[in-house]
Amino acid sequence: MTVFRFQSPRGATVAVRRDESLFSIELGRVVRLDVVLPPGFNPVAAQPYPVLYLNDGQDLQRLQLPATLNYLYRRGAVRPFVLVAVHAADRLQEYGTAARPDYLGRGSRAGRYTRFVLHELLPYVQAHYHATANPAEAVIAGMSLGGLTAFDLAWHHPEAFQRAGSFSGSFWWRGRGLNDGYTDADRIMHSLVRARAPQPSQQYWLQTGTDDETSDRNNNGIIDAIEDTLDLMAVLERQGLPQAAVRYVEVPGGHHHQDTWAAIMPDFLRWAFGVAGVDTHDYIHRHHLSPHLLVGTRHLRRRPQGAARYGFKYLTKNQYNIAAAVPAAVTLARPAPGTYQPYAQGYLDRIPEGTDPLALLRQQPAELHRDLSRLTEAQALLRYAPGKWTPKEMLLHIIDTERIFTYRALRFARGDAQSLPGFDENDFAANSEANDRPMSDLLTEYHAVRAATLALFGSFNAAQLDRVGLANGGATSVRALVFITAGHERHHLAILRERYWPVLPPAEASAPGAAQQPAVPLR
Repeated sequence: MTVFRFQSPRGATVAVRRDESLFSIELGRVVRLDVVLPPGFNPVAAQPYPVLYLNDGQDLQRLQLPATLNYLYRRGAVRPFVLVAVHAADRLQEYGTAARPDYLGRGSRAGRYTRFVLHELLPYVQAHYHATANPAEAVIAGMSLGGLTAFDLAWHHPEAFQRAGSFSGSFWWRGRGLNDGYTDADRIMHSLVRARAPQPSQQYWLQTGTDDETSDRNNNGIIDAIEDTLDLMAVLERQGLPQAAVRYVEVPGGHHHQDTWAAIMPDFLRWAFGVAGVDTHDYIHRHHLSPHLLVGTRHLRRRPQGAARYGFKYLTKNQYNIAAAVPAAVTLARPAPGTYQPYAQGYLDRIPEGTDPLALLRQQPAELHRDLSRLTEAQALLRYAPGKWTPKEMLLHIIDTERIFTYRALRFARGDAQSLPGFDENDFAANSEANDRPMSDLLTEYHAVRAATLALFGSFNAAQLDRVGLANGGATSVRALVFITAGHERHHLAILRERYWPVLPPAEASAPGAAQQPAVPLR
């Protein structure tokens, strides 16, 4: 079991324990857990800790949860609780509704996942992390399909969870395809809610974003993600659940993405474990959402259908002015002159003043994927001039270089004083055999590397970021490597757009670099 610590500027620290000791008989695999323990965690405290079980736990870093929790604990905004982030495996089959799969057979193992949670995960966490077995103090949450699963678990098993949170929940989950005679009655979760009465103690936190998707199957001006959630709330009310038992949060400009979910995470955590009367309105805007994350309906591009009838209440700017939970001190300052080699200046110049390189590293995968995934295999072998790399070779160069930069950062952050050698990028490209691989394969590798990069860079504290090591004949700081990694990718994306895309055949020249479309829910 490995312990990682995340130190906030004023000293409140959570500990993240990576636990790979739980073998699930139901799932037939080891289930990895990242368990976040509160500051001052006492395994023999008189009272067990409240607990949050989070699906899609592999997104712990992308959701910025350690830093967010440090900030909330430092302000005394939440009670100490144990967070159990459960890593997903085959989420298309293990997530869903336990009662039945969807019309394509997805969610076929959701019943097994439910039994794993109830009969294996809960007893394990209660025994090893002093977590409560009291359902009133146990919360389950998730994003997208994980949010659907969390709602399903809490709805059907109030003996285990009396509260659940769903970020952009996949409440579209249906038993019939849109082109196969679908009606709204085919939505599975809505049907399951209609089949039983709620327990009086149940409570739900439901979030959507106005840009969760673009689909509007009935052409009424309301995206399906919002309408499915509102309709579920209406069913809950008709079944007898009080309006006060549901908190609905709609994010103007919010996407079906970890950045949006990270931005609204503090509202959920305060709903689940908050301390009354604590002012936490000074969160910092860092996610490029609307400056007023939650405002009155007059500012929404899409007014929720039936908002007045359902009695929705929107927070005003004065009540809640937040676009992220990470304090300003976490934003990385630019590296000082002399802490990087001259060649790197061009990469740093690609990052505007005031830009957080970690935020940029989180945003870049969607941008790069959009440009390169639209190329045909023939276009991906294009050379804009003799001897130049193909787009496939350039992508693998980005991957290789990112691996090398992060390896250097790891060595330097750990205090390694050895001088690391450089590498010849042309030799790497010549021996990469990138052109023999499908572009989809290269993109999959790129996303895996970037996820590892974000996990590593996000773990460094201020002292580690300022450590300096030797590589390629010169001194470089860890902080500089974070900026260089982001700037290096920007450099090569600019080359692709300036030199490659103009020589594509006219009918396809406009495909790469087209306006970015918002992410959509899995359909």
